Amino acid sequence: MNTQVAPDTQTPGPSSAGASGSQRPAQRWPRLGGRRLWMLLALAAALVIYRMGVIEFSGISLFFDEAQYWDWSRHLQWGYYSKPPMIAALIKLSTGVFGDSVLGVKVVSMLLYVVTAVAIVGLARALWPTSSGVRTGIVAAALFLVSPMVGTLGMFASTDSPLILCWTLAAWALWRAQVTNRLSLWALLGVVCGLGLLSKYTMAAFAITAVWALWGVQGPRRGVFRLGPWLTVAIALALLSPNLLWNMREGFPTLQHTAEITTQSSRSGGPVATLEFLAGQVLMLGPLTVLAGVWLHRVIRRLPQGEVAGSTQWAASSQMLPPSQWAASTQMSTQMPSQLGTQPPSTLGPQKDARSRTVRTSALYLASVTAYRYLIMLSAPLLLLAVVQSFLAGAHINWAAPAMVGIFLLVASRLSQPLLPLAAPRPRKWFWAVLVGNLVMTGAVIHARDLFGDNLPARLDVLVRMRGWEQAFNTLESTLQDPRYKGLPVVADSRLMLTQSSYHWREHAPKIMAWNPTGARDNHYQMQQSMPNVVGQDVLVLSESADPKAILGRFAWVRELGQSAVQVGPDRQVRLYLYLARGFVGYDNMTYKEQSGTSGLKTEDTPFTEEPKK
Repeated sequence: MNTQVAPDTQTPGPSSAGASGSQRPAQRWPRLGGRRLWMLLALAAALVIYRMGVIEFSGISLFFDEAQYWDWSRHLQWGYYSKPPMIAALIKLSTGVFGDSVLGVKVVSMLLYVVTAVAIVGLARALWPTSSGVRTGIVAAALFLVSPMVGTLGMFASTDSPLILCWTLAAWALWRAQVTNRLSLWALLGVVCGLGLLSKYTMAAFAITAVWALWGVQGPRRGVFRLGPWLTVAIALALLSPNLLWNMREGFPTLQHTAEITTQSSRSGGPVATLEFLAGQVLMLGPLTVLAGVWLHRVIRRLPQGEVAGSTQWAASSQMLPPSQWAASTQMSTQMPSQLGTQPPSTLGPQKDARSRTVRTSALYLASVTAYRYLIMLSAPLLLLAVVQSFLAGAHINWAAPAMVGIFLLVASRLSQPLLPLAAPRPRKWFWAVLVGNLVMTGAVIHARDLFGDNLPARLDVLVRMRGWEQAFNTLESTLQDPRYKGLPVVADSRLMLTQSSYHWREHAPKIMAWNPTGARDNHYQMQQSMPNVVGQDVLVLSESADPKAILGRFAWVRELGQSAVQVGPDRQVRLYLYLARGFVGYDNMTYKEQSGTSGLKTEDTPFTEEPKK
């Protein structure tokens, strides 16, 4: 269905009467910059510097996913086994500017969260084009920056950083495109959605919000029978097409992997898993954030309508929205939607339906009603999908991370209401309690080992999986410099060993190969860097096991070159074993016989490649 909003007589705003040339224009976008934005940026800078300090001085290395993304960044492609190419491109940019150190790999991803915070302010200004609305956005951005979600994810180079940024920018572009129906904004929406899909396929869930907005957000036109929405789809698919073509050429590994982790996950689902996932979402937001949002929402609902948003707020010259925000047919009014919609029928007469439509298409209705529905639809679909996934097969805590953007804005609208005058009282104590509470909570989680010592159980240390790797690999590094072994490829049967050795031995640039006797394609290394089934190879075998028989048993001669062990917790160790393996005899006996030219020979002796019969 396609709906054209009927034009009515424009209700003049205060700025249309008696405006002099020397008077400041009332109809303009409220300022985005100013003291509050500079305070937000100062907070962001302080947090980024603090997180950089934690990374630099805590002795942590890269998480194995980060090490894999770093390895991808050295060989840029339009796709990889488990992820689209954006994260590899960002790390390529980051290491090109800041170097290959642990911090250098992470910096650009960390800075994207600051950009997202500024984008949240812009989204708030679009939803509530008032000075108070900008302040609401700054409050939401501050909540976002200090949240446990950003406090932890913000220390990693992950696909979540570009995804959350693209989700926020797409929310801004969709709202502006729908309320103005400008082709340039629809095109921008397509670009942002395309980049989001190149970051993580989770961006596809934004389509649910977009479809709802085509009818749920009033504008010059509604529905799909117009050029704008289709232009968005075309541009997004055009940007995604190189990745789709790469998938087609490789047999759709990324799409298959995405389907497998959502339908055939090794994690168990059920009610307990769902409750754990929901508890995780509360922890990502911060328990005080959730408590403040729920409590203040109940308080505000009990207040008389006049105390929530007086009729003078929208007419204040410093609060007036610009004419470019809404189409010419969209109506301005200085009355609240509830006041317009509840006037006695005698005052409405035969124009009751038209007046009701005017209420729904007024700028005030969009800001005071539709904007909140929009934020709900920005968060609810993805959260619901993740909850269903957690019940069916389990879900990682960060799978619904983009949904947090809408929730932070909803909570901020309770802490600093966007349609009240700037001078109106607001719950400052709640704001500071949430801000400080989240900082303390996140700091306690990150510094748990510093607070409780080396006896802290590994499961309570969020950084434990990044500890010990540098020391363990440094212990074995001298072996790679030995002229007898220099240049030999490194073989391992786990992605963890392959990624960590690739990064920590990067100065030696060893050739990394996956042990793959079955020809599986279950990760990037098996798909593109499997050890070929060619007899006679000499390699270095890296393993966490003291006796990796499945690998060593396929070589004619084996010797241990070294081992290392680093205690990273009372119940966790990083242990590595390095072997020299000479004379590969193939993954199976048939290969050895065929390539050695002995397939037709019969001897009484049992070949060393076979187990003797008992």
